[in-house]
Amino acid sequence: MNRKLYGIGLCASLALWAFLAASPAPISAQTSAQATAQDLLRLTEERYRNVRAYTADFVQWTTSVAASSITTEARGTFYFQKPQRMRWEYTEPDRQVFVTVGDVAWLHVPEEDQISLFDADQMRRSPIMRTLLEGTFDLQDSFEVSMDADASTDESAVLILRPREEDPQVQSLRLWIRTEDYLVWQMEVRDALGNVNRLRFTHHREMASLPSALFQFSVGPNTLVIDPSGRKLEPEEISALQRAVSP
Repeated sequence: MNRKLYGIGLCASLALWAFLAASPAPISAQTSAQATAQDLLRLTEERYRNVRAYTADFVQWTTSVAASSITTEARGTFYFQKPQRMRWEYTEPDRQVFVTVGDVAWLHVPEEDQISLFDADQMRRSPIMRTLLEGTFDLQDSFEVSMDADASTDESAVLILRPREEDPQVQSLRLWIRTEDYLVWQMEVRDALGNVNRLRFTHHREMASLPSALFQFSVGPNTLVIDPSGRKLEPEEISALQRAVSP
């Protein structure tokens, strides 16, 4: 699988952090089928705030303008754990693992025995990523929210979120929300270049906690660890990173 997937995929995963971690709950009279786009977003945020750990299977479709708008497909499992821990475990078309712990993020490619670190400062230059990394989830402050009436149905409402501040990594977010319980089952991220990343989730499972090993910075004796500039990390630097992300 092309690693460029993770440029746009990273944005999607961070956005999902704010939206997806939810489980079915009773719907009040205020959350009827006539709920506004703002109501739907608020309810999804409330669900996230009440979830401690969550996992779901996913299918990801990535369309890259640079690759002549060819769409690629990938599959795997998503894991979320408070505070600020995510793991995207890709199983198809090949095995890769993308993990974030706080503002530390890395991609592990087992076949190559290599771990690549991501630049947290660059991630924070994006207003939406900065908002999510800092743990503030009042998304209506960051986005203009509207309903896609043409795409919405009785069973699924579709919200369109556009950043209030210009953000090259997020031109728009689209959320598919199940109206019976306000669970997000699909989302789409489009960047300023026209690249599109769509994620569909199934087998949603909420729990009290996940194994801490899922979010550990595990490095084998022969694993190459490189920083965002491509420099190989020294053993003491790797040890410092492992301490930084340990629970």
